Amino acid sequence: MYRMSSIKEEFDALAAQYETNRLSPWYQAQGEEILRQVPSLEEGDVLDIGCGTGYFLRQYLKNNPHIRGVGLDISSKMVDEANRKAKAEGVGNVKFITGDWEDIDLKLLSPYRFKIIVCASSFHYYSNPQKAACKLHELLDSQGVLYILERDKTQSLLTLFWGVLHRYLIKDQVAFYSSKELIKFLNNAGFGGVSVLRTIKRYFWKGKLFTSVILIESYKTLKATNGQSNIT
Repeated sequence: MYRMSSIKEEFDALAAQYETNRLSPWYQAQGEEILRQVPSLEEGDVLDIGCGTGYFLRQYLKNNPHIRGVGLDISSKMVDEANRKAKAEGVGNVKFITGDWEDIDLKLLSPYRFKIIVCASSFHYYSNPQKAACKLHELLDSQGVLYILERDKTQSLLTLFWGVLHRYLIKDQVAFYSSKELIKFLNNAGFGGVSVLRTIKRYFWKGKLFTSVILIESYKTLKATNGQSNIT
């Protein structure tokens, strides 16, 4: 039986070294890939689900100090580290919250108007990915954009292997998806203009034996996909 507490404990233990351990360049490189795609905002708020120590939000808000950012993570230790690092770097326009995306009451986030939501390397933890996608659609602003970075099991034997281990040996609910499956979740949730912006398949990239990830962009509605590079 899967317990989210085991995931919380895992990331609590990693928090203090999350930006300095062997795999930190791999995680930060993914954050940089998202930063290259996410547009600047003239107004509105940004949410990072599964924010970890807040690397993406800290970098993004340094260049967009006029907007607010919110980071959500299931690990309280990750949130503590995120707050500490944001304070040390002078990033004051951000709030980090401890919570599980699948359980959080969206009313807690009602003071915000999220024009951008980022969800990186979190989707494979969700017990009900379709419901999680629908919840993202509900919270996103009418002219908002969602960015999901996730492992892609397509042509990745290692990711397929880990999926088998989680299902039959570890026996939890962690599951890895193909790009088609991820896109289907988003389409079924009502997102428009769903597209893969970036595909990374590389050996020995940033200290990882093999990387197979995709970055997906999705709009709240089809009407928002007019080729605009910035969100107003």
